[in-house]
Amino acid sequence: MEQNKEPTRIMVVVRKRPISKKEKAKNGADILEQRGPQTIAVKEMKTKVDLTKYLEEHSFVFDQVFDENINNEQLYLSAVQPLVDAAFSGTKVTCFAYGQTGSGKTFTMMGSEKDNAFVPGMFLLAASEIFNKIAQNKWNLGVWVSFYEIYCGKLFDLLNERKLLFAREDGKQVIYRIIDL
Repeated sequence: MEQNKEPTRIMVVVRKRPISKKEKAKNGADILEQRGPQTIAVKEMKTKVDLTKYLEEHSFVFDQVFDENINNEQLYLSAVQPLVDAAFSGTKVTCFAYGQTGSGKTFTMMGSEKDNAFVPGMFLLAASEIFNKIAQNKWNLGVWVSFYEIYCGKLFDLLNERKLLFAREDGKQVIYRIIDL
């Protein structure tokens, strides 16, 4: 069995989103607090047996943690741009967003309109840098792009009318995506 030359490196980056207008209207509490460049605390309201309320805190450590004040470009430079450099060094890279509905994945990855201006997300910022590097260096390279959604344990191809896919791995640990099994 052939061993990898470089160890696999997975990084987990957390971006805290601000409280929404809807949450503010319901007097929702901000239960997350960045405690450092790698730590975030989750505050959980609890009730004792005598019905007195208290706050319990749970701290979690990640590779990088950002508060709600970071903008997409700053986040890109810190967390995603190194992946673009790694890709040009021959490393296979993947960037994906994970979280519950309403956690800010679309804003972070795709961008959105904010204050009558478009705020680019990670995909557009990475694509711009990739194509600029290719053009500046006059490389004759091909670029392959895939957009997938994993929802309720199913895999969808977002560039092919959300067609259902099935991912399969062969004996050499190569992953294939298969349509219409």
